Amino acid sequence: MTKTAVTLDASASVDANGDALTYKWALKSRPSGSVAALSSAIDAKPTFTADVAGTYVATLIVNDGKVDSAPVDVTIIATVANAAPVANAGPDQNVSNGTRVTLDGSKSSDANGDALTYQWTMDSRPSGSTAALSSATVVNPTFTPDVAGSYTLSLVVSDGTLKSVADSVTITASRANSAPVANAGKDQNVLTRSVVTLDGRGSSDANGDTLKYDWNLTSKPAGSSASLSSNTQATTNFTADVAGTYVATLVVNDGTVDSAPVTVAITAVAPTLNLYQISSSFFGEQQQLVKLPYTTSASSQISQICSGSGCSTTVTLDKFKLSANGGSFTIQDLTAVNLTTGSSVAASFKGLNNGTVIANGQSVSFSLESGFTRNQSVNLRYGFTIKETGDKFSYTVELRTN
Repeated sequence: MTKTAVTLDASASVDANGDALTYKWALKSRPSGSVAALSSAIDAKPTFTADVAGTYVATLIVNDGKVDSAPVDVTIIATVANAAPVANAGPDQNVSNGTRVTLDGSKSSDANGDALTYQWTMDSRPSGSTAALSSATVVNPTFTPDVAGSYTLSLVVSDGTLKSVADSVTITASRANSAPVANAGKDQNVLTRSVVTLDGRGSSDANGDTLKYDWNLTSKPAGSSASLSSNTQATTNFTADVAGTYVATLVVNDGTVDSAPVTVAITAVAPTLNLYQISSSFFGEQQQLVKLPYTTSASSQISQICSGSGCSTTVTLDKFKLSANGGSFTIQDLTAVNLTTGSSVAASFKGLNNGTVIANGQSVSFSLESGFTRNQSVNLRYGFTIKETGDKFSYTVELRTN
């Protein structure tokens, strides 16, 4: 081995006459780069250190005091001292669960250049895992993580004589990324001019990743100028400014992949003020939806028999009811007039005044009243306007009473 002291031995040299011998050693050749030298050229057993791997040749001549012997050579071959190999199990890896992992021991080394054999061991794996190496003795074995968590493996290599110290590698398997699921909330029915809140907080990600939101108002009624207050927040809002259907689309992203788009529909309806005509029958009061705007002309002849102080001074021509839904409505331009020249018969509304407000969810009943015409025909006109919508009520009647 290199760096080893070599002892040469000439003690077996002989002389047939039994004469005492003297010795003459020479280091005839040595490997390139060697500075080896004999400890003595005349001792029977000189030494030298083989400082470089290779072949050293020493020559010996002995002398009996009169004559030299023929020279003889001795060859010493020095090899590099065997060093233990070094195992390299490769870098740690982060992978998705279910992905096949290839281990790499190819960077293991041996200073002597000896061929290596490999011995892999799976030292630890997550609870419940049954993962196993495809081979324990190849340079690049594989295994498939079947449970999320850390897998620790070690590698020992051998050069045929010595084994390396074990080197470890850790494989961390995480659950495979799943696309998030967007949830834009339930469809809504609202009134026009309402502020609509959209809520994507029901969206989810199986891996627990933080979500980013992408809202878009993908359709809206003709004439609408509605827009979202934010496109990137979990919740956003808009004002339903026109009656009709608004469709919003939500896509969420987990930082890697988008969800499938989902939509939510918002149907906006305008507040309504319904007009009902009320009539009496054998079965009681009946009401019929006649809607606004309302215009009618009628002819009515009423005979009412009554005597005494308790008699009414007016007659009822018709009865109606107004019902508000989704908003409040105001009565304006209320008029009840006698169009007949020279007649003093008074027309009036009962139960309804100029400025009356019909609040959301409430109803107001009213009647059209007139004084007695005393057998004369008069033309009366009743009317009002709904401030918020401009819808008009117009009722004209030719009336004769007793």
